[in-house]
Amino acid sequence: MQKYRILITSGCLLALNILLASSLWANSISISDLGVDNADGAVSVGFSIVVNDMAPLMEALQNGGDYEVRCTGKLYQRRAGFWDSFLSEAQYTCVLSSKPIARECLVKDYRGDHTFHFSELHKELNNFWSRLSLPMGSWDMIGRSKAYRVVLAFKITRTNISGWVSKPLFFVSWDLVPEVVYVLDFDY
Repeated sequence: MQKYRILITSGCLLALNILLASSLWANSISISDLGVDNADGAVSVGFSIVVNDMAPLMEALQNGGDYEVRCTGKLYQRRAGFWDSFLSEAQYTCVLSSKPIARECLVKDYRGDHTFHFSELHKELNNFWSRLSLPMGSWDMIGRSKAYRVVLAFKITRTNISGWVSKPLFFVSWDLVPEVVYVLDFDY
């Protein structure tokens, strides 16, 4: 009986530590300045990715991890009493590759490849990820006097985990930042 109490208590403490650790990592990098704009006749969802706490990201990069930053934006027309009507979707993808020996980080997205030194990484990433934009389609799909919703899903996942490690350890999350969903409701 005593053995079962110890196992149950240990299991509960382990689960609590995992939950607390994932919530701490989720707060280290977040989305800010979420908004909608009419950019040259097109619906554009603007946002910034902000590195609030550099320690978890720096630790992950110094351990040689490669990570994918993925932001998926969806635009819906809100309808009372019914499911929201899907209008469009767009995605931003960025790959972070570390070079721990050179103490550098290679950042790749649609704007090209950029190399940042670890000592300047916090400032450089905040500058690099400020004022991002997702083109969602023509502004003609937005009608006056209607309600809309933007759903932005954000996560950072490790990509260089080999299959022989990830398959047997399927219960382990390889996400640096687990998926976080941001919702913006607006009327036009």
